[in-house]
Amino acid sequence: MADFLGGLDVSVFRALNDLCGSSPTLDRIAVHVEIIKGPLFMGIIGLLWYRPGKETPRRRETLITMILTVALSLIVSRIISMLLPFRSRPMYSIGANAPSLEWHPDLEHWSSFPSDNATYLFAIAAGLWLVSRWWGLLYGALAGVVALARVYLGIHYPSDVLVGALVGVATSVAVNRETIRRRIAAPVLACEPLYTPYFYGLFFLTLGEVSGGFQTTRRIAVAIVHFFTSYSR
Repeated sequence: MADFLGGLDVSVFRALNDLCGSSPTLDRIAVHVEIIKGPLFMGIIGLLWYRPGKETPRRRETLITMILTVALSLIVSRIISMLLPFRSRPMYSIGANAPSLEWHPDLEHWSSFPSDNATYLFAIAAGLWLVSRWWGLLYGALAGVVALARVYLGIHYPSDVLVGALVGVATSVAVNRETIRRRIAAPVLACEPLYTPYFYGLFFLTLGEVSGGFQTTRRIAVAIVHFFTSYSR
């Protein structure tokens, strides 16, 4: 069974990656589609946060909880990655077609399995789904396109993005239970009318980090680890 699934994984990867380089239009979409995720995320959050209605308190609680959910989903993804054997990205392990345009992927030297990118994007999509089915589906569709693009470009195997997506959705559903949501979000939302400028300054700064999968936070953390590792030597 393991051999069958492994072979299927490679076969699906090859079917998608074989298209890479054959169409400049597809290549550009695959390389640049991730640009959309940040602005779309911020726009959706703005619309949902300020939309009036009797569901506003619960909606804001869910959106606040989603920030923690995304962070937790990435932690779970990294734990899984560290517990399992290291998996090289297909572009390095079995070779992959390159896109027709000049492209320099900014990749961390971490195991390919599971995909952190798919994890946090689908965690966001699941969180939005709990607030608005329509916006959740829209962002989920974008997350699916981004995940397929990473397979198309040779960054991930299909199983990497599939398991990453499952981790993101499962974490979001598990954390967004009513008792947990209220316990997490209520103290945060209580600060909004008391410290409005500081609340929204920190809120939108945090949202910017969430939209990119905490890239800046992770780089700062890695830099701190490297600093003390070098210092200890």
